Amino acid sequence: MILSKPNHIKIYGHRGARGDLPENTLESFSFLFENKIKAFETDVLISKDLIPVITHDFRLDINMTKDSDGNWIKNENIKIYDLMYEEILKYDVGSINKLSRYGRRFLNQKRLENQKIPKLRDIFELINLNDVKDVVLNLEIKSTPVEDNLTPPPEEMVKIVKKEIEKSKLEENILISSFDWRILKEFSLQMPNIARGYLSFQQKTGVKIEKTIYKNSPWMNLTLEFNEYDLPGLIKKLGGQVWCPFYKDIHKKDIEEAHKQGLVVNIWTVNKENDMMRMIEYGADGIITDYPLRLKELCEKKNIKWF
Repeated sequence: MILSKPNHIKIYGHRGARGDLPENTLESFSFLFENKIKAFETDVLISKDLIPVITHDFRLDINMTKDSDGNWIKNENIKIYDLMYEEILKYDVGSINKLSRYGRRFLNQKRLENQKIPKLRDIFELINLNDVKDVVLNLEIKSTPVEDNLTPPPEEMVKIVKKEIEKSKLEENILISSFDWRILKEFSLQMPNIARGYLSFQQKTGVKIEKTIYKNSPWMNLTLEFNEYDLPGLIKKLGGQVWCPFYKDIHKKDIEEAHKQGLVVNIWTVNKENDMMRMIEYGADGIITDYPLRLKELCEKKNIKWF
């Protein structure tokens, strides 16, 4: 798996291509392959019957989920972990409510008919069916240390995902990432050869997450001392290969330090062209974006090599 090349930028479609098509749908991933984008980031949760599924939130999102009658759901507390996969299939995730605050962020997103939350296995089959060469599949394992009963415990969750990865024969194409570093520790024990990316968020507030990097953070689950301003050194010490910081948290010197530590730096989620250019000028290895074609076109316009 090639995660970086000198003087190149790796383009990752975020949740497929969220800016263009409904997120985390098989159609969105197929769209990437059709446009020669061979890297993407997606999210893994676990259903009640212990099936790894591809969806971002611990609960069905009222902004992008319709019931079997075609109506937007109103219940904000339908947990993925409380639903059997057959129950999950009753919901449609092929559109976004553009009257909602969330939907107004993606006014150009196309609507697709009859889109269901896929299994992780479905993505593996899609890759193998299309014989996509040199694909990089960044699986973000969704887990939280601050609320119970949303997922299995980390050890069990990793066992479940590991089983699917081993069946897929795609282990060498997979990068595992998570904000919950307990998950990454479990992967280091259960699948020590799989690449691990350490997600970080250092803003005080966010849309769906708050700062994760601080002393005694349950997200980091560390007993050793660390310097908040030397995350690359810490990630290297933990055996990580990739640092995945939020784009607003990053300066050029941070990327330079990460490279000194031998880390690949993948920045999330970069959607504006000026921010894309800034991350490229800083020396980022990869950019995760809702608009992978926009980034591809920018690179070609500016004679920037991408892969």
